Amino acid sequence: MFKSNNLTAGESISLAKEIVKIGISDTPLTSLILAKGLTEKANGTIHTWRERSFDTTADISVPEGNENVTFYQSGRAEMNNVLEIFQKGAHVSGTANAINVLGQGNIFSAEVADRLIELKVNMEKQATKGTKNDGSATPFVRRMDGLEKFAHADNLVTGATSQIITEGEIKETVKKLWLQGLPSGEYFGLVNADIKEQIDALYKNSYTYTQTNVFGIIVDVIRTNYGNLNLVLSRHASVDKMTVFDASTLSLAFLREAQFEALAKVGDSIRGQVIAEGTLKVASKKAVAQYTLKA
Repeated sequence: MFKSNNLTAGESISLAKEIVKIGISDTPLTSLILAKGLTEKANGTIHTWRERSFDTTADISVPEGNENVTFYQSGRAEMNNVLEIFQKGAHVSGTANAINVLGQGNIFSAEVADRLIELKVNMEKQATKGTKNDGSATPFVRRMDGLEKFAHADNLVTGATSQIITEGEIKETVKKLWLQGLPSGEYFGLVNADIKEQIDALYKNSYTYTQTNVFGIIVDVIRTNYGNLNLVLSRHASVDKMTVFDASTLSLAFLREAQFEALAKVGDSIRGQVIAEGTLKVASKKAVAQYTLKA
């Protein structure tokens, strides 16, 4: 992936393709968005868009030959998110860089690859549950709102029993998106380990084995009358929440896609950085529902 002869001084090397393929198990949300090609170009430190919505007029039937055309316009709220800068540096001594470790190759290239994985993991954390900050106050660090902050007020479900999720509540959460008129019927549910274990337990008597040497009770997809819920385990999701979303309404907007930049050599050390600047875009809050465990 990285070759030492590519790391020339003063050159920026795009890592946009590499970042899609690495660290997938620990970055399920950003990996899903990137793998679907759902990225766009931002053009400032605040990315602004109009919310995607549909007109809900109940009766649009007309008589034959109707000449009195009624025109409709969806209400589109203005939405925005803050672009966050992610940066990781790498530097090695000239001696270390000259050593070719068996099975690893160039040390500096390996360090850059590791820093890129760490950058993506941090981006995943912020895209999942970050809290918006425009960076106007000290320490002047801009931060994005994560997906968990985008659930529409009408799409919130709270558990009835303390620290217990039920099958009915899972269906109720998916139904919230169905009631909003979303056309896809294919949803993803981002959950941490505690809620995922509870969901697995709900269906412990409803599973089959496809291989005789693999055993376990893991629920990947729940089919409901309101659409399929694909469960995505994430260590970065809040422990008390399940956030359900239509992936087609998400995208990552980048002012600067992930890239490597060589930094000035200081003495007998080689230096560089991986850097990206972007934010999460949610086309409509109506496409995000959220279940919260009762405390």
